[in-house]
Amino acid sequence: MALIMSAFATIPELLTKKGNHELYTKLMPLARQNLTRLQNPKSFKNLLKQHDDILMAYLIAYESDANLAQANPQDIMSNYEQVVRLFQVDGLNYSPEFFLSYIAKQTVSDERISAYRKAMLDDGLRNVLISYSDPLERFRATTLWCVEKLQFQQTSGRDQNPMDIMNSSLIGRCEEMQILLVAALRTVGLPARPASTPWWAHMDNNHAWAEVWLENAWHYTGDMDAAYFPDQTWFSGMIDKTVMILADGSLAAENDEVLISGRYDTVINSTPSYARERTRTIIVKTVNEAGEIMPDVQVSIMVFNWGALRPIISLSSNDKGELSFSAGRGSFYLSAYKDGIKALVNVESNSDPEQTVNLVLSEAQIPEQSLFMLYPGNEMNWQSPPDSYKEEVTRRKANWQKGVDAFTQSIDISVFDDSLSYSVATACRGNYLAFSRFYTKNKPIRSDYLEFLSSYDPKFLWQADAELFEATYNHFLAWASVADLPAEVFYPSVHYEELPLAAFKSKNSAHLYPKAFTMKGKTDVEKIDKLFKWLSKRYKVNNEKALRGLLRLDIAARQKYLTSYQYRILAINALRANGIAAEFTRVPDNILIHLDGDWQYYDVKVGKFTQRSTETNQRLLKLNITDADGIPLQVNPEQYSLTRYVDGVFYSLNTRFEYLGSGNYQAQIPDNELYLQFGYRVSDSQTGFRLYAITPDTETIRIIADAYPHSWNPAEEDILALIPAEVLEADSLIVLGNFDQENSLRIISKIQESERKYRFFGFTDSPKAPEHYALLPSWQSLVQSDNLQSQRSITLIKDKDGWKMYDGLWERLP
Repeated sequence: MALIMSAFATIPELLTKKGNHELYTKLMPLARQNLTRLQNPKSFKNLLKQHDDILMAYLIAYESDANLAQANPQDIMSNYEQVVRLFQVDGLNYSPEFFLSYIAKQTVSDERISAYRKAMLDDGLRNVLISYSDPLERFRATTLWCVEKLQFQQTSGRDQNPMDIMNSSLIGRCEEMQILLVAALRTVGLPARPASTPWWAHMDNNHAWAEVWLENAWHYTGDMDAAYFPDQTWFSGMIDKTVMILADGSLAAENDEVLISGRYDTVINSTPSYARERTRTIIVKTVNEAGEIMPDVQVSIMVFNWGALRPIISLSSNDKGELSFSAGRGSFYLSAYKDGIKALVNVESNSDPEQTVNLVLSEAQIPEQSLFMLYPGNEMNWQSPPDSYKEEVTRRKANWQKGVDAFTQSIDISVFDDSLSYSVATACRGNYLAFSRFYTKNKPIRSDYLEFLSSYDPKFLWQADAELFEATYNHFLAWASVADLPAEVFYPSVHYEELPLAAFKSKNSAHLYPKAFTMKGKTDVEKIDKLFKWLSKRYKVNNEKALRGLLRLDIAARQKYLTSYQYRILAINALRANGIAAEFTRVPDNILIHLDGDWQYYDVKVGKFTQRSTETNQRLLKLNITDADGIPLQVNPEQYSLTRYVDGVFYSLNTRFEYLGSGNYQAQIPDNELYLQFGYRVSDSQTGFRLYAITPDTETIRIIADAYPHSWNPAEEDILALIPAEVLEADSLIVLGNFDQENSLRIISKIQESERKYRFFGFTDSPKAPEHYALLPSWQSLVQSDNLQSQRSITLIKDKDGWKMYDGLWERLP
């Protein structure tokens, strides 16, 4: 076995300069070019010189230069060595391009480059690689290995790399499950790639998972502990509901449906791998109102998710004004934009194999939308793995728990002075030594900083080194005494970028920010003005000259050129350095700054606030939301969104409406062109959607939500307050309505059929009133003050958790 994995491996001829000169002459210039923007490229140049072959050229050519700027060249060398040794076991069974893209590729998503291959092999995967020659069996053994290394937990958006997961956290969200599994599969020689739906169409969420190449086709796997059968996971029965599934590659194959080809990544439409024969082809034609062809139009494929239409991907029509792509059967929108003219069209759900959509662009405001979007399901033949596999999954999960327990057992409790500091050390999991070193050097540590760490992103605890703990603490000490300062001031990262190194030192102490970031001023507004004048002189936004990708703070601060995305992140860091809370927003060129007790939009490109909420250009917008029967609705704020339409995409604003009762809402909004969006899931197969243009004349928007799904929810305090305390104490089933209201009578009939005891209260009295009915004066007063309340039929039921209520007709009592 030792000979099989010896260090004297050689590269196949097809990955050498001599054996594949065409590919070599394509990749080597790209690798060298990729180093031109690095401040210290010498070590990477040495790698190319010492290993003058296609494999090393690919590893350096197809990692973003921003990622290389943050990488240790020795980690790349380690991965190179392990890929070379892999040839001793499997040889080269794929085309060079396919092998490079899906086995040799180092990173999976936005995680930092790490020497994970050797670590994984040493930790058990070497045995998997050698013991299983059949790809399917090797796949199953690899997924079981991953079960020991990670369990799902929703966390922040910054990616952990495989080493973070294996050694520090043993926890990750779906994208980190994807990162670990894809990295592990590639390590044992199985082609793998990340796949995702940026937004589900039929429910409010997104998801990421792994695809693996088996039997000459791409197959998907979701949960690692249920991967015995590929193409079988929790979303298998919902494939037809989705619109588009994206996969990530680099050197695309001829049969790939390539949507976008970037410098480092190729976005592939993987939908046909899921929907198969049920895939439909959407043909898009972009024209103006005169029917003339419009070439090079941006077309965004959008679905409703978290209160607004959100883009899955944005594509461009060709010089003939045409665009085609594969899609699932779910309903979606197409948004087209070019030079200020636009179109928004719903693509209905159907089973036609081909569908043509004409997008007619005009200057007119987007018209009101009121419709139901449909999402059909598909049959799924579920297969159960053998009991032996299930037992092995259980054993592997127990091993995972042993790993978690080992973190706590390794902590030296004597280092810490109190339970709070020990609790933080425990939360650091496998990274507790970094926290311990910080604590020992700087104690006593203020309890409010420890409380901040306990409430902040746990990934910071898993990933920060001792100096970063110290730098964050020093920044906390500088500003913690300021009253009512938002916690965002203390965050050491902004969006999805890596945690910074504490590279700025003074008096043997680490600091987050360079001194040059600090501005003097009597007010925050004065500091903000000075800061952005300084930033505009010190940094230049130039996408052509900047490093491409996410940059951590300490590297970004030393650059001359930044992308607009990097510049916004740096600006937020600089504001926080001055004790001013700021946050990232997806609105182009805008960030959020906390000022005058509220979050304000600031345009970093022009260097001024987009609109201050204290200015006179704010106005009141009112909403009234009822169902089709006129029953007032109190909806979840995540069901609606005030949006700005910029270059063909809707961006949600940081606006929340105040609920006034009786289905009425109000909010102060910016006085410019906006759109209100509202949606609700009637079921997982149907979504109601509304869109309204807000003009300067719009004062109130009336929304009628047809087929709105009512459900049992915790009872509203205002409703419980209408009912005498002794009734609430003695009874467990109460109906608020009226003796002559149809819905109320239907509800009473159902209750009587169940033979449950109940109380029935109305707002009018009559000798014709049924048994158990009584006038409730407080309910009567509410109806008299607000006639909309007369349409409501409310059922209240008490269980061990308290009172629940249902507004409308229910199918059955809980």
